Amino acid sequence: MAKAIVDEAAEMARLVNIDLSSIKGSTALSLAINKMVIAEVVMQYTLIDEMLAEIIVRYFFNIDADVLHFEQAWNTDKFRIFVHHVLDETFLLKKLSIVQAISPVPSEITKIINRINAVRNGFAHSFFPENRKENRGSGNVLYGGADIRSLDGMRQFKGEADQAYRYLYDRVYAPEPGA
Repeated sequence: MAKAIVDEAAEMARLVNIDLSSIKGSTALSLAINKMVIAEVVMQYTLIDEMLAEIIVRYFFNIDADVLHFEQAWNTDKFRIFVHHVLDETFLLKKLSIVQAISPVPSEITKIINRINAVRNGFAHSFFPENRKENRGSGNVLYGGADIRSLDGMRQFKGEADQAYRYLYDRVYAPEPGA
């Protein structure tokens, strides 16, 4: 077994908080890397989607961020209908568009969210996303110019996902000016 793939798998597992101690063999490690990458992409996508939804809910319902997930917010039909029939059926880029309309999102954050959406769509809609037209030239699923299944690619993805999350988190939880 190539030491390089073992080292890369171990470092990637550490990056996404997974224990690789029970996995043996390079084929198993490659499959584990693929599963780690897909899981992390979907988790970060979902987290960003949730933060966009929270910004939208706070705008339309004037709900304090500290009580957003508690029963108080869910006690009215108006809130439940909005969340279940509008937000739950709105895709991530449309939520981003709504948040942009509420207050501009920096272009770099918008670009990051678009890249995360694109890579998530590749994994969500294709068992072999490296064969999709946008990836066919390289034969890999690229993120920031690196194969997302590599340590460099995952580091770039995680760094950008964290940057987008921090921006959205601050929009939800930062005190209002003058508060």
